[in-house]
Amino acid sequence: MKSQNGLVLGVLSEMELFSEIDYNFLVILSNLFEERVYNQAEIIFKEDSIGTSMMMITSGEVRISQISDPQTEEALIILKKGDVFGEMALLEDMPRSATAIANTNVIIFEIQRERFLNFIENNKEAGVKILMKLAKILSSRLRETDAKVKAFVSLTKWI
Repeated sequence: MKSQNGLVLGVLSEMELFSEIDYNFLVILSNLFEERVYNQAEIIFKEDSIGTSMMMITSGEVRISQISDPQTEEALIILKKGDVFGEMALLEDMPRSATAIANTNVIIFEIQRERFLNFIENNKEAGVKILMKLAKILSSRLRETDAKVKAFVSLTKWI
């Protein structure tokens, strides 16, 4: 069985976010993550809580949802192994935009903002590559949201 750092390193090396990072930087980065285990239906974080970390899924599924009241949940997306979430918290000290719930039993690796920013500051070459990939992920998600909003607005014209 791999050690936790070896497991984190393996997961990092397979992720698009870290695909352009040299192995030595991946080793350093892998030591900054902490393993978290959640049971099915357990809340990982709540919408409007202050985000301080990013998570990556190593097994299981996470449901990203908006909860308008205790009875009403609107699932926005189901994330799987290799997906990251909470990434906006690495860049800004703002409330979370949605609730993350373990859709199945799930294992994630989490990196705190402070550790991430220290890594970026101390490893500028790798940091720029990671930040560019992160920007592409955020841009892609924004485009998806924009398309959904346009479709919704188009549908409401017919109501």
